[in-house]
Amino acid sequence: MTTPFTRTVLAVPASSERFLAKARRATASALMVDLEDGVAESAKETARGLFVRAAPELTDRRRRLWLRVNAVNTPHLDADLTAVKAATGHIDALVLPKATPAAVDWLADRSNLPVVALIESAEGVEHAWSVAAHPSVCAVMFGELDYRSELAGGGGLHAHDTSWAQARIVNASAGAAIASIAGPTTTVGDPERLQADCARQTALGFTGKLCIHPTQLDPVEAAFGPSPGMVAWARRVVHAVQEAPETGATSVDGSMVDRPVLDRAQHILAETAP
Repeated sequence: MTTPFTRTVLAVPASSERFLAKARRATASALMVDLEDGVAESAKETARGLFVRAAPELTDRRRRLWLRVNAVNTPHLDADLTAVKAATGHIDALVLPKATPAAVDWLADRSNLPVVALIESAEGVEHAWSVAAHPSVCAVMFGELDYRSELAGGGGLHAHDTSWAQARIVNASAGAAIASIAGPTTTVGDPERLQADCARQTALGFTGKLCIHPTQLDPVEAAFGPSPGMVAWARRVVHAVQEAPETGATSVDGSMVDRPVLDRAQHILAETAP
């Protein structure tokens, strides 16, 4: 793949021929074709067949193709993995719902594909570090709706601030040097809500976001990528360090520049490179 940063992940239900056809033109960093929650129980088998037929046309060197399979505690996963074999060569990663260390182990024993671990349970959040550190895991995604449902089941009916859980996922992903994908904004056609969600999620440190509609892609890409102000600051930092005497301290915008500051500036500029 030539897309280095997974900023936008577009969810596409595998049961819809129309949505699969439209997804061919999507500008997302990754397409996540869904065999799980986005597909009714009665349509699972049909959805697998539609995905296998569509997979060659969904393959694009500019983006990744992910397949969200069903969880390990369901009767559907074995059939999903049969469909995966039929689409060999087109899938870049499997998205595993209800990810825990044991669930990732189970899937890794049965597939050589990288795993995007979808953490959406209290157990998954508690073991986020171990999940992210698994050698098969290439990214971690937060399933906020399922997590909040579990909180409600435990009596947390008013729970809406999941920043603690999200921070654990971001920290675990950073420790493993892999992408952390934030949950979706479920209201479509509400740019203010999308902007607010992106601001909160980028502030926590997420590297990308799940999108449920193509109209969300461009705003999310802009929000999660470096802003013009960040790029300008990074260039000033790098220039100041290059011009500084070898043994002398330097500052930019009134703040001292040391090695971690320079490293951050270089990370920002790396994301603007062609």
